Amino acid sequence: FTDKELIEIGNGIVSKCVGDCDAIIAEVQANINNLTNDAIRDYMLRLALSSYSFSEIKEKSAFKAQCAEALRKEAYAREFSTQSGPVAQKETQATINISDETVVEYLYEYIASIMKTKQDEMHRVVDVLKTLIMSRLSEAKITTTVDTTSAREE
Repeated sequence: FTDKELIEIGNGIVSKCVGDCDAIIAEVQANINNLTNDAIRDYMLRLALSSYSFSEIKEKSAFKAQCAEALRKEAYAREFSTQSGPVAQKETQATINISDETVVEYLYEYIASIMKTKQDEMHRVVDVLKTLIMSRLSEAKITTTVDTTSAREE
């Protein structure tokens, strides 16, 4: 496999897991100029629920990455012990002989990293939407206070 092929494999796995979240974020982007407070609340709730479901998948991917690392280390130790010659030569040959395990480990690490990033970004989007709605509510309160004060003065 080339690095591009491995990245495509990883991205394919991730996209299957975060499809719902990506769809919600695409909706937010498409309606960014027309978001009502109710729509913002809806997007926040949907993203939070998607993040909840996604968190277990993310943790499983991190666990798989740890398992892949353990399997690679075990394979390396076995390969190293079967080699003969100077240490440097044994290390080189063992590393070459476990290249499949190393690639699998890197792929799982990549997937786990992307999933962590995706979940972090989901939380950031929810935080931005919270800030937006709080800002709007503050503006509405100020406007109401100004209007009430102006009405009393008249």
